[in-house]
Amino acid sequence: MASFCELVKGSGVIPAFSLIFRAGALSSCGLFLASCIIARHPAGIASSTHPLTTKYTALGAVEESSCGYRVLFVPVGGKESTDQIIDRAIKQRGADSLVGVTVEHQSSTFFIPIVASDCTVVNGTAVKKVR
Repeated sequence: MASFCELVKGSGVIPAFSLIFRAGALSSCGLFLASCIIARHPAGIASSTHPLTTKYTALGAVEESSCGYRVLFVPVGGKESTDQIIDRAIKQRGADSLVGVTVEHQSSTFFIPIVASDCTVVNGTAVKKVR
């Protein structure tokens, strides 16, 4: 009389289980490698970047950002300062200042931190003083 193990082994149940287990393990590894952690934090809010009188013309919304990257925890390239990002946003529309300014910090890291980014985003409305 054949033992239970011989019956199961001969029926192909163990190879099928092994294949399913390997496929599940491979899928889990792929999911962990592809997963990304993203964080967004407010870094500052200001009514304007320069003192303004009540007479100005709104030129429209602007957004500028700068990002720095890391590969295996080693910084690759640099990120501009918040002041430089604000200056670029002002120049984008030929404005004198920004009003309703918000600064946001965004970072993203893969589950296994091979590549990560660190960004600063400035939003506001460009304005020109009326003379």
